[in-house]
Amino acid sequence: MQMRGAAVALAIILGGGMLASVAVAGEHPQKPSKEKKESQKKAEPAGAGAEKLPPGADNDVIDYRIAEMLAGWQMGDTSIMHGVYADDVSVVSGAYEPPIIGWTNFLATYQKLRARITSAQKERKNTYTVVRGNLAWSSYQWEFHGEVDGAPAAWRGQTTLVLEKRAGKWMIVHDHTSVVADASAPRKSGD
Repeated sequence: MQMRGAAVALAIILGGGMLASVAVAGEHPQKPSKEKKESQKKAEPAGAGAEKLPPGADNDVIDYRIAEMLAGWQMGDTSIMHGVYADDVSVVSGAYEPPIIGWTNFLATYQKLRARITSAQKERKNTYTVVRGNLAWSSYQWEFHGEVDGAPAAWRGQTTLVLEKRAGKWMIVHDHTSVVADASAPRKSGD
């Protein structure tokens, strides 16, 4: 039962689509060097994040925003994550519990559970995005391998994000993540 609890806790963390290593369509997003990141912080006025988005089709920009959020998690930089998550975000985890409503509540849950992970690697694959005006949804599968509560852990799952274009910037307004049960392991009666 303890492993089930760890899986549920991880599902909450992964509900934010958070991971330590991201693979998008076979490519790893490049992270800016620490020096470049520091110089950007100094040179850019607050709220300049929208100007940093790459030009291109909305699907490409949304993919970039997802990778940006995931990189923020990898670096432990919640300000980057908050730049992608809306203040009024709702998050549905793999646990049977009410949705987490609002960035502040999500942040508290994330920080508590992220502290339990000492190493993590997660691959995002099979991303599918649909854009309808100022709304979009993006679904993808993921595989997680890491250490949770000092023990090796591995899970697979899927996430669907709903994004809304606000003031010209795509923001995650809803995040729903599910952990997929391993069908290869036979279940014992009573489980």
